[in-house]
Amino acid sequence: MNTFTQNWMSNIDGNKKLAELTIPGTHDSATYDTAFMPAQCQTMNFTDQLNSGIRFLDFRLKRGYDADKDHVLWFYHGSLGLNLHFGQVINMLIDFLQRHKDETIIMCVKNEADPSNDSKQEKFYNDFNITISNNYPSYFYRENRIPTLDEVRGKIVFVKRFGTGTVDSSSDGLNLFDKWPNDSMGDFENNGVKYYVQDVYYSWSKGTDRANKFNEFVKSALLNAASGDKDRLYFNFTSGTGATGGILPDTTRPWDLAKVVNPLFFDYLKTYPKGRYGIIPMDYPEYPDYKNLIQSVINTNEFKVAAPAEL
Repeated sequence: MNTFTQNWMSNIDGNKKLAELTIPGTHDSATYDTAFMPAQCQTMNFTDQLNSGIRFLDFRLKRGYDADKDHVLWFYHGSLGLNLHFGQVINMLIDFLQRHKDETIIMCVKNEADPSNDSKQEKFYNDFNITISNNYPSYFYRENRIPTLDEVRGKIVFVKRFGTGTVDSSSDGLNLFDKWPNDSMGDFENNGVKYYVQDVYYSWSKGTDRANKFNEFVKSALLNAASGDKDRLYFNFTSGTGATGGILPDTTRPWDLAKVVNPLFFDYLKTYPKGRYGIIPMDYPEYPDYKNLIQSVINTNEFKVAAPAEL
């Protein structure tokens, strides 16, 4: 096991804000255990992701059939259930942090049911809070401001991508729900915190060139983050998809796109090895070159002691 990737944040100046770092992540983080390729975005389970250096996790949850009684939230990708519930994974994350006390995990939560009904939104939020209160609430950072690394070592940083109905949750976590650029990119401000999101997941294609996702969208966001406002939190999704037959991107599964985008990203980091690039959620980040893409992302940070070149 690579000790550096398990503990890489311990070698970062704790006075830096999370917005000043480059942080590797996974998109649709819980999809590793499905054989349905159009929905699979990962092969590593949560423990493997964290041990490999991933520090941003993308959770897509829905209320269970008995949620009014048991308040259990389940992982989904669209309509596909993933046979894993929120409480199980929270315990995995806390176990990792108990063994690696200088690390932090950024946990982005989306209501995959996407209800517009206030009552349904409030029930989801209530279930979420019950799960957290039952799983060591002291391990969660839920303030509405970008913290320094020292403030959140050993903690899970809550990023909110769901509505809460009539309940005022404006001060609960980093709020990305209201102005998220759906299948688009751009900057915005919520509750006094500045963000930039590139999440062009479907309309990335021009003709038949999958490289366009990287060349037009991912690279543009990398350049923005490298030269942009140090107090703005950047999210740059390298992921994308298409579900059915036809003209691209409809013929593209997450794996098909990752096979093209990830090597381009890996090569880019060889040319621009240092810089602040923000949070980068990826599909299949272990590809190419046996997880060295993840380490290359990590190595763009400034370390107190030089990081190893590769795994």
